Amino acid sequence: MDPTTTPQPPQTSVDLIDYFNEQTWSPVDDWEGPTEAGADLKPYVEKLASVPAEKYRQQRWQMCVLSVLWPELKRWLQSWDLGQSFDAVYQVAKQRVHQQIKQPTPDQKEWLDALLTEADQKLPPGERKQLSAVIPKLSSWLTAEDYKALSEVAARDIAEREMQQRHHQLL
Repeated sequence: MDPTTTPQPPQTSVDLIDYFNEQTWSPVDDWEGPTEAGADLKPYVEKLASVPAEKYRQQRWQMCVLSVLWPELKRWLQSWDLGQSFDAVYQVAKQRVHQQIKQPTPDQKEWLDALLTEADQKLPPGERKQLSAVIPKLSSWLTAEDYKALSEVAARDIAEREMQQRHHQLL
């Protein structure tokens, strides 16, 4: 592994989930190769050791929740036919969902706990009542501001791609 290209953990945050929201730390969806661990993870391990137990439990809960929500969010956004703008919109949507679960309402927390309990049972997807409610829940949790941000990201991404395409045609 080339140390000059190794992503560095964010220095400004103690939220472990923020590492996974950083573009350079996001796991690649279709990666099936080996995973390295070693000296490059030392700053991360040191940061992990400094996290209080309650904060660690909270962040672990958030990671578990996101591991269930993000594939459903991805499937939902894919149904929007965003084309090449999908990745940009998906990144912003993931951030918005993460913000929602950082401080869930009591009703949201109760439902998310039920979703995790159901996920732990490893039932087939067709038998997961809570899982089938993810998209309606997410759509109701996202605010008008969230939807506006998603549409602005899509529009900006489309405009940038169009400008790049025109620029290449002129060359």
